[in-house]
Amino acid sequence: MAETIDPLNWPATPSVLGTRVKRMDGPEKVTGRAKYTFDISRPRMLYGRIVRSPYPHARVVSVDLTAASRMPGVKTTLVWRDPANTQNNLVMFQGDEVAAVAADTEEHAIDAARAIKVEYQVLPHVTLVDRALAGTAPAVFTGGNVRAAQPQSTGDLTKGFGAAAHTIEETYETQVITHTCMETHGTVCEWEGERLTAWISTQGINGARENFASALGIPQANVRVICQYMGGGFGSKALSVGAEGLICARLAKAANAPVKLMLDRKEEHLATGNRPSATARIKAGVSAEGIITAFDGDTWGTGGAGATAGFPLPYIYQIANRRRAHKDVFTNTAQQRPMRAPGHPQGSFNTEIMMDELADKVKMDPVEFRIKNLPPEAPNAMWRSYLREGAAEFGWDKRHPTGDKTPGPIKTGMGVSIHTWGGGGRGPAPAHCEIASDGGVVMRAGTQDIGTGTRTLVAVITADALGLQPTQVRPEIGDTLYGVSPASGGSTTAASISPGIRVAAVKALDALKEKVAPSLGVEPAALVASGGRIHVKDDPSKGMSWADACKRIGPQSITSDGDWRPGMSSTTTSGVQFAEVKVDIETGIVKVTRVLVVQDCGLVVSRLTAESQCYGGVIGSLNFALFEDRILDRNSGQMVNPNMEWYLLAGMSDIPRIDVRLKNQPERGVIGLGEPPTVSTAAAITLAVRNAIGVSVRSLPLTPARILGALRQGIA
Repeated sequence: MAETIDPLNWPATPSVLGTRVKRMDGPEKVTGRAKYTFDISRPRMLYGRIVRSPYPHARVVSVDLTAASRMPGVKTTLVWRDPANTQNNLVMFQGDEVAAVAADTEEHAIDAARAIKVEYQVLPHVTLVDRALAGTAPAVFTGGNVRAAQPQSTGDLTKGFGAAAHTIEETYETQVITHTCMETHGTVCEWEGERLTAWISTQGINGARENFASALGIPQANVRVICQYMGGGFGSKALSVGAEGLICARLAKAANAPVKLMLDRKEEHLATGNRPSATARIKAGVSAEGIITAFDGDTWGTGGAGATAGFPLPYIYQIANRRRAHKDVFTNTAQQRPMRAPGHPQGSFNTEIMMDELADKVKMDPVEFRIKNLPPEAPNAMWRSYLREGAAEFGWDKRHPTGDKTPGPIKTGMGVSIHTWGGGGRGPAPAHCEIASDGGVVMRAGTQDIGTGTRTLVAVITADALGLQPTQVRPEIGDTLYGVSPASGGSTTAASISPGIRVAAVKALDALKEKVAPSLGVEPAALVASGGRIHVKDDPSKGMSWADACKRIGPQSITSDGDWRPGMSSTTTSGVQFAEVKVDIETGIVKVTRVLVVQDCGLVVSRLTAESQCYGGVIGSLNFALFEDRILDRNSGQMVNPNMEWYLLAGMSDIPRIDVRLKNQPERGVIGLGEPPTVSTAAAITLAVRNAIGVSVRSLPLTPARILGALRQGIA
């Protein structure tokens, strides 16, 4: 009889879990063998191209495909915005899709797209948030350009401000940035009768399958979605296929041939979403003892054409008396899409700059000031401990008061910030394990690897359960044929798929023990798997190699299934980051020199990939702090920097030393880590700049012009 193993328990003494395992897909990527959507080539494949609106707001009056249809190599054309359909003939931002074409070469497709003649009735547009708020912009959106939410309040503001020894009243703001994925959005679609196979750069293969089926009016069983490798998404590829994917599928259907449609860099900036702006006008009071007594905030932001721009505020800190009133401002720009920890980087920035300004009012160290105003400590709220540990390691005691007084133009400073995120798991997220008689192990899951190392995680969990090394496991993911799993969004992938993988592996091992036990003259419950062997728990010498054990399986492989179960994962992370900078006050150039990350994520499954998540999060937020900015022409509403020349990103020389301290909490199970490390970096960098130059910079990005402007104003 098989040993009864509680699959809800992670091992007390893991062999592989938590170790530094090299990426399973590393060799594939560095050799170029990894196949991204762009690399897919099918027989008779055509190339798609989309015609997009040059205007931020217009009505499509007519679309003439005649000339394009006669161009060399053109196989089919498509109208996306039907002029006759009053529900569908409006374009709401520059880059909105209007028509499309498929041709035998990419060059022919580009030429044909240029030949499509579109007549527009140009309509008034709203681009500037301040004009929308002032009511001086044209009325574009039904119900108004500004949508106010119900104010939220707790406690007594009058009493809170009455108890304050000091108050501040300032405005803080973050900019709109785009996702700027290294691999642009793209799809290859191939029909076989009424069955569609789509290779798509997506964060959710099963969600994409549902999108295709619903939009095209075919059963989900007729759609197969494949994403073996993806070059960045950050949320922009998480929620839906997008117009480009559906256009690709319809072009392929009409042409009766496979079609590849990859967006170019300009399209990627214009039409695939963004992180909304966030502005907060805050009045806050603090007692002489350093307790925040009152918080009064009016906030707004734009998520584009009819989309919201929410963010948490105040962020994390405990304030008894508070009020917040938020407004969403609609503009004729592409709609926001979730971007790595949606809302949290903005909420963190707008809160944390205020925190240092209040700390200076009461002449208190910023770390101690934060500790005074934190909620109670808990396993998912460890900021007090992390602040103290991080401060000691970072050398916070060497931090000078606001404003570096040393002579010369190069000023140094330190900053600190805290953050949180959910990262919980959910099902269904089934996994399927197979052990063959030759010792081969396959673990399949209908998830996807968006660059975070999911393949490695699958192999690590499987290997740990079977007493093997990860290289002895073949993870198979990225295909809807492998089952249903949630999309990779909200840092939920690891917490969703890990339980099912372990359960499937443990069940498979139980079945193998049944095969091996008679040869060893023991009950299956007496056997364990470790070090590449199956042996008696109390007598390791009595056993056999994994290969010999698997020879007893016979011609039919062992198979087993598992799924997500409560208790093996949990939710909510806490983290702290410290940053150090050098600022040239003559040029305004900021150089980040060090960042320390103190971060928990429950059970650390794969330490190397977890650390990599922290590195990537810090680098992404460094870009947010120093470089990225979607710049719009105030008159035409067009983006003036939709390229990689003027939409600025960090280069290798801009990357600081990044130290990561992961806090392992195995008793909490697996918690996602993709988003938390990117939340607080921008605030920590900005506060390090403040500490260096002695004045606050309350808007991102921290460009040289903005630094020099703050120095000229001299506002502390």
